[in-house]
This record gives sequence, C-alpha cells and structure tokens, in this order.
Amino acid sequence: MRLFLLVFALVGSSLLVTEPAIAAVKFKRFAPCPEGAVNVKTCECHAGTSGRYHFCHAGNSCDTQTGKCHK
Repeated sequence: MRLFLLVFALVGSSLLVTEPAIAAVKFKRFAPCPEGAVNVKTCECHAGTSGRYHFCHAGNSCDTQTGKCHK
C-alpha cells in the first residue's frame, strides 16, 4: 500500500511540474496583426491591449478596435 501511494505521489507531482510546458506546446501563438489588410499567412488580431484575439489569415482585414478579422 505504501509503494502504491509513493508511486501515485511521484506521478502526480511530475504531471503538475510538466503541465505548463505541455500547455505551451498545445497552443501555438502567432505574431499580432497590424491594423488593416493582412499579408502574412496567419496572425492574431488583438482588441487593443486586451488578451482577447481572433486568428486572421492572409487576404482578410484586422480591426484592432474590436479584435475581429473581416473578409
């Protein structure tokens, strides 16, 4: 029983330690979009200085007031 608890504690703590690194791999971040037409493949259209953003692709237009990407 002690061995099981020890193994469980080690596995649990290793998962807690590696969680931030795994989260960084899951969500790829792109460069912020400039105001207006987007000419890069993909960028993040941010609303001002807030953390909210939408992905914007080449050929679309980024509105930095609302953080939305339009065709």
